[in-house]
Amino acid sequence: MNHSEELLQTAGETMEYARQYARQQVEYYRLEFAGRLAKTTAALITLVAVTSVVALSMVLLSIAAGFYLGGVWGSYTQGFLAVGGTYFLVAAVIYLMRHRLVTNPVLAVILKAFLD
Repeated sequence: MNHSEELLQTAGETMEYARQYARQQVEYYRLEFAGRLAKTTAALITLVAVTSVVALSMVLLSIAAGFYLGGVWGSYTQGFLAVGGTYFLVAAVIYLMRHRLVTNPVLAVILKAFLD
């Protein structure tokens, strides 16, 4: 085997190693992305489940508060209006502070899941 044949054989081996490396890198990044996607999806599903339970609890507590205040004040209309007004004020505060209370924490959770 002469020098040029050895050089061609070495170049061919190097190309095969480069192809294998590229395939392994692609597979690694696919697995990495799948893991991060699964982690983020699990966090979002957990958030939705907890939010649903809290929302149902708030509905039931609101009904109870409306009936209680209505009994105390002698008018169920006033009791439910007071509960509704309270929720309106809470919604207004959340809307005004939405970046600090909602957007930034959600972005932090998603970015942490993707960057860790």
